[in-house]
Amino acid sequence: MSVLILAIPALLIGCLSYYLSIWTYWRRRGIPGPLGYPIFGSFFKMLDGNSPPYLQIQKWTEKYGSVYGYTEGTLKTLIISDPDMVHEVFVKQYDNFYGRKLNPIQGDPDKEKRTNLFAAQGFRWKRLRAISSPTFSNNSLRKLRATVEGCSLELLKHIEEQTPGGEQIDMLSFYQEFTMDVIGRIAMGQTETLMFKNPLLKNVKAIFGNESSRDKHLFLIGGISPTFAQYFRYFILKYPIFGASNFIQITNAMRSAVQNRVDQRANDAKLGIEPGEPQDFIDLFLDAKADDDVEHFGEGNEDYTKSSLNTNRQLTTEEIVGQISIFLIAGFDTTALSLSYTTFLLATHPEEMRKVQEEIDGECTDPSISFDQISRMKYLDCVIKETLRLYPLGTLANSRKCMRSTSLGGLDMRNISIWGEDAKEFRPERWLESPDDNIIHKGGYIPFGMGPRQCIGMRLAYMEEKLLLSHLLRNYDFVPGPKTQIPLKLVGRATTQPETVWMHLRRRY
Repeated sequence: MSVLILAIPALLIGCLSYYLSIWTYWRRRGIPGPLGYPIFGSFFKMLDGNSPPYLQIQKWTEKYGSVYGYTEGTLKTLIISDPDMVHEVFVKQYDNFYGRKLNPIQGDPDKEKRTNLFAAQGFRWKRLRAISSPTFSNNSLRKLRATVEGCSLELLKHIEEQTPGGEQIDMLSFYQEFTMDVIGRIAMGQTETLMFKNPLLKNVKAIFGNESSRDKHLFLIGGISPTFAQYFRYFILKYPIFGASNFIQITNAMRSAVQNRVDQRANDAKLGIEPGEPQDFIDLFLDAKADDDVEHFGEGNEDYTKSSLNTNRQLTTEEIVGQISIFLIAGFDTTALSLSYTTFLLATHPEEMRKVQEEIDGECTDPSISFDQISRMKYLDCVIKETLRLYPLGTLANSRKCMRSTSLGGLDMRNISIWGEDAKEFRPERWLESPDDNIIHKGGYIPFGMGPRQCIGMRLAYMEEKLLLSHLLRNYDFVPGPKTQIPLKLVGRATTQPETVWMHLRRRY
């Protein structure tokens, strides 16, 4: 009994020393930053859906400078906003920073059967990226253009039906319907529009909306006790009521879509029907499917520099489910948000809106808008880039995990201005004056990331936005109304969202 009595205080002292060591990690290295609370660190600040992490990071940057650190339980994060250091992390030292910051509750990316392109690292990421890249090539996007345009025209039809008197509508909710329909039709085997009647939409919205704050205890547990999180993850996936119900319903829907396509192919084979051209992402990934009993993905899975892509370039069924799920989640929210912010900025800057409309009117003379016409609309491209500069909606997705011991920039930083005195102004022309390949923007503008892990869906997102905005703006003016929030109230945790984007769509002709 006496041994037990002595062991308990020793254990408590050991645990407390461990957490205090992590809590003071950055301070002991001479790096400033918010301390937060012992054990928890700054977790509560970063999990507040009513105060987006991006805004919190912005406040801390103003206070602590371009390099500072904070902790979230056992997770240690270094924030850098110096372009040279950013470029070093994303490009020059990519071999040392090839993983992403993940909460342990999200699982081990090297062991999970359903690991997706966003979470994967090392050899497994290289393999998934190589298989997925052709899906987003220019040739593939040309084939998808008609589907995206069909969704654009479907949204216009709903706008006309729901605003017969020019009433204000929340453009954010309409854009979410649009992006959900696009992803459903190009990735999930959806054969007809489900706009404004898709039962899965509420589950996807819940992951990004303030509803997700109800599940923040999952991330808190993962950050404070990574070992316990591995067991707790198994528990919550088995019993959805404890916080993972939306994620589970999305995964089940994806698994059902994949299985239906597998069954369809099997039936076609029995009837002697040859597989045709891939109809969507499921077809593309099934063509790269491996046997389900594949468990080993190559030696050196943890190391980006090891293993060859020649080893097992196929996908398991669970990996296919993982890729479709992440394309749905990532493609739904980010594109809808970018469209919403662009709409708000054009509505509050009518001169810039007129310039966009003049470009669209001059380029798009036929009812349908071609892939090449989209590519030639340079000013619209500038508007979207300027929107993403002012509203970096997915900041935390650009995190990188240090995989090896290394030095970074010597932490001797320069306080330089990247965008000039008009940095807070909406001025699309800056992209014509200073192209994004200019040296000052390397590391200073990363809405889609940078380097080998740049967002694979970037070109698809641009095509979606340009097609829809072109159809909208050649028919309507965006006009603020009584319900329009000026300035926008920003919320969200996984991404930075406007609370609403109420707008009048006034017919031009």
